[in-house]
Amino acid sequence: MMKIGLIVANLQYLNELGAAIRLQPDIHCVAAAISIEDFWAQLPKRRTLDIIFLEGYIGANQCGGTVTALRRQFQTANIILLTDQEDDQFLLQALHAGVDGFVGKDFPAAQLPQMIRTVKEGGALITPRTARLLIRYFKQPVQETAVLNRKEEQLLRLFYEGHTYEECASIQGLTVDGIKYHVKNIYRKLNVDNKMDAIRLYLENAKI
Repeated sequence: MMKIGLIVANLQYLNELGAAIRLQPDIHCVAAAISIEDFWAQLPKRRTLDIIFLEGYIGANQCGGTVTALRRQFQTANIILLTDQEDDQFLLQALHAGVDGFVGKDFPAAQLPQMIRTVKEGGALITPRTARLLIRYFKQPVQETAVLNRKEEQLLRLFYEGHTYEECASIQGLTVDGIKYHVKNIYRKLNVDNKMDAIRLYLENAKI
């Protein structure tokens, strides 16, 4: 039995998705919510989920935080983002936060059971634009990385795990300004100007 969570802002569409899987013998919708707050309120304690469909209706920063929170609670679940967002930074942030796939927002509800079975069988749900983005992103030339100190290595690892600046500061016993200072040093050493590229370079050099 596949256990599903739905987080969709449009109540009518949420009901359509729920109806599409209600009579499926191998799928059970554990929570169907119009917000992340409603989702947490509905969810039974210690309940596990196999797939979470999350509408990316909120801004990129909040979306990343929501995905990170879901990933911490449901470490083995597949998190699928429903979005028509075409901003590369948004998509990359969602991937680094822990999203496993993307589908177009407001897809026909009748397609949901097949999507769930595709994931169950080990397949991936991904939009053509996201596929192109990933190909372009990972085909970028790998730059030779400079040596990072232990604090900088740990900071990149924390970013890779989805921690915020504030959380990194608490873990490393620093202020947020101290974290920003280390970030500037990392950017300078790796010759990048954003966190995503810093993480990518470090991953490609098998440091995390």
